[in-house]
Amino acid sequence: MDPQTGGWETAIGVGELTADEATRVHVSGLDVLVLKHGETIFAVANRCTHQGAPLDKGIVKTSESVPTVTCPAHGSVFSLIDGRVRRGPASRPVQAFEVRVNEGTVEIRPRG
Repeated sequence: MDPQTGGWETAIGVGELTADEATRVHVSGLDVLVLKHGETIFAVANRCTHQGAPLDKGIVKTSESVPTVTCPAHGSVFSLIDGRVRRGPASRPVQAFEVRVNEGTVEIRPRG
């Protein structure tokens, strides 16, 4: 991530996102899952920390108090808010990103 931009990187145009549908984007060498729910946009690393399965192929639940994504391989569940493991077998969180919208473009940077 580029320190000259405060770490913010362009991810995707807001108009390219479908509500409540996981979208995989490639930002600075990382695969990132981006999801728009209402006016909120979430971004987490797209690979499960258990065995690396692509989370954008998993089930997204936004109706709970904590929106989650379930790994399609072994069922690990991760919070879309902060990447924490909600249910194993994964034991490490996925990286979560801060998100902002700048002139219709979703920008992300790693959470500090």
